[in-house]
Amino acid sequence: MTSTRFSLGVATIAFALLAVPAVACYSGLLLIPTADLVPEKTYSLEYQTDGRIPHTAADTYLINTEFGITDRFEAGVDYDLDKDADTRVLFNGKLQLLPATDILPAVAVGGCEIGDKLNGRYYLVATKDYSLARAHAGVQRVDGNNSWFVGADKAIDDKLAVQADYTSGDENFSSLSASYPITDTFSVMAGTQFPNAGGDTRFSLHFILTGLMK
Repeated sequence: MTSTRFSLGVATIAFALLAVPAVACYSGLLLIPTADLVPEKTYSLEYQTDGRIPHTAADTYLINTEFGITDRFEAGVDYDLDKDADTRVLFNGKLQLLPATDILPAVAVGGCEIGDKLNGRYYLVATKDYSLARAHAGVQRVDGNNSWFVGADKAIDDKLAVQADYTSGDENFSSLSASYPITDTFSVMAGTQFPNAGGDTRFSLHFILTGLMK
């Protein structure tokens, strides 16, 4: 693998953003998936902690992994460290159905937070790069309920990127977040989640290590 391929993989992860929802890891924004994929033969190892604001009491601790299996498919296994977790091991996967063109968006289907009895979150999402920002929109099904989501992300400079997303439904959240690569292989993402129907605002903090699978 050339250094150019490595740099492209790191840039894709840092700015396409290996962000996660409250549980499980996939390539997306803070709370929603996108049609982005982890580059082929690239891995991500992430430590995540979430909690309540203003008390900054963490109540979620996760180790997330993601692997670029092919140039159209990614998958990962996540581990919930919380002592009261109903399911310790969770799975996720995403298949890109259509790559982006000059006119059409990239389209992907996938699932995450998949545990016992295949319960989880399943989604269809489209991603399009515009001059102002990258836009994302899709639908998802969780526990028999359907909802829609939208989001956007923007690279402010060569390192800093910001994101925003919204998922419909009283039980869901909107969020604002930012990511910043500390080195070529290590980055940090931090964000705030706002409940749609009131309640505690939450924080989410992610430490992400990326590299090439040998």
